[in-house]
Amino acid sequence: MLKFSCMKKIILLLVAIIALTTPIYAKVINAELEDIIKIGIEKNQDLEIKRLELEASNKDIKIANKLKNPQIQSNVVMGNVALGNSSQAGIAIPIEIAKRSERKRAAIKAYEVKETELKQYEHSFKLQIMKAYFDILYAKSVYKIQQDRLKLFNDLVKITTDKPKYPSYEIDNLKADIQYAQQLIEVNRAKSNLLAKQFELNKILNTGDEDIMYDTKESSLLAKWGFLDMKLPQYDSLEKIALQYSYVVKISDKNISLSEAELSSMKRNRIPDITIGGGYAWQAHPNVPYQYGGAYAGLNIDIPVLYTFKPEIQKAQIFLERSKVSKKAYISQLKYQLKKDYNNLKYSKENMAHSKKILENSRKIVDLSTKGYINGKNSYTDLVINENGHQEVISQYLGAMSRYFYSYLELMQDAGCDSLIEDELL
Repeated sequence: MLKFSCMKKIILLLVAIIALTTPIYAKVINAELEDIIKIGIEKNQDLEIKRLELEASNKDIKIANKLKNPQIQSNVVMGNVALGNSSQAGIAIPIEIAKRSERKRAAIKAYEVKETELKQYEHSFKLQIMKAYFDILYAKSVYKIQQDRLKLFNDLVKITTDKPKYPSYEIDNLKADIQYAQQLIEVNRAKSNLLAKQFELNKILNTGDEDIMYDTKESSLLAKWGFLDMKLPQYDSLEKIALQYSYVVKISDKNISLSEAELSSMKRNRIPDITIGGGYAWQAHPNVPYQYGGAYAGLNIDIPVLYTFKPEIQKAQIFLERSKVSKKAYISQLKYQLKKDYNNLKYSKENMAHSKKILENSRKIVDLSTKGYINGKNSYTDLVINENGHQEVISQYLGAMSRYFYSYLELMQDAGCDSLIEDELL
């Protein structure tokens, strides 16, 4: 009975240890690129912080439109000085003349700049997701290639083992064993890199849902991915799109409007402010048989004579001129950058098509070489050389695809839109 009790405790302890040390795996959700972008825009915590910052800056509009608080004023005289002098109690209200509206307009323009900057951040965030999504597909493609290569070397081990004995039989068999073991290392590296890219995507998404892991819907780039077959518009159409949608141009326009509003607000500082007041005044002294009392009104005018706000106005004029020059510079640079991006994308697309054709021919060579080795027409060395050449061709093809897609993302970054294949943009 004692032995049974001890055994039961040991079993329970082992179960507890296993439960504590077993990793908890997140639920994997395979989703298409568009769906993952929507999830990121909706749930990303960094975006939520920036939205809260924008919401806070919206309060600056009310702050700029604030009224000055009234002042309670009193002046009480006592003793003999009260004879011939009055005590007063009343209220004074400072009034800004023609300033609040311009200050509010400048605050609205500042808010619009920040709002556009948030949209620019969202746009860059979408492109980050697109790059991370592509990187996973690239890593999956490499992993699949390495697995196929592992299968090939495993088959070669069997072929060299099953073939009739010939002079170089033992050497070929050892070579196949070594290459198979080396390929196991490459498979593990590819798997590790794939996991790193998957973690990177979820790090970028930063949804806060640690129990969920998002992954691509497609299995690899070697499968059909329609995004790579998109239609490339003419450059003139692209430039027109960029000048309309580029966030650099939009922010430049907003900064010009902000500078104009700030200049107008500075000029309004020259308009005198006033303070109006009123209340009750009375005179009271023991030697006076009766008290005098009545209402009073007052007016103060703040006249900007000694200081005319000239430096502030000049500074605002300089900022306005700078904003206009900056826009011209941005547009000029943007056009050159667009030409660079467009040509990179154009020739990357052509190179990808060439690489695809080379890949098809290289695959045929490997198939023929494998059959030739089985039939004793080719040597093992020839087969390995052809296989290594094929792997290089595959790497070149994937590299061409990545350069094409990265060129596309660079163009989208500068153009300010998410896709060139949207009808409303063309």
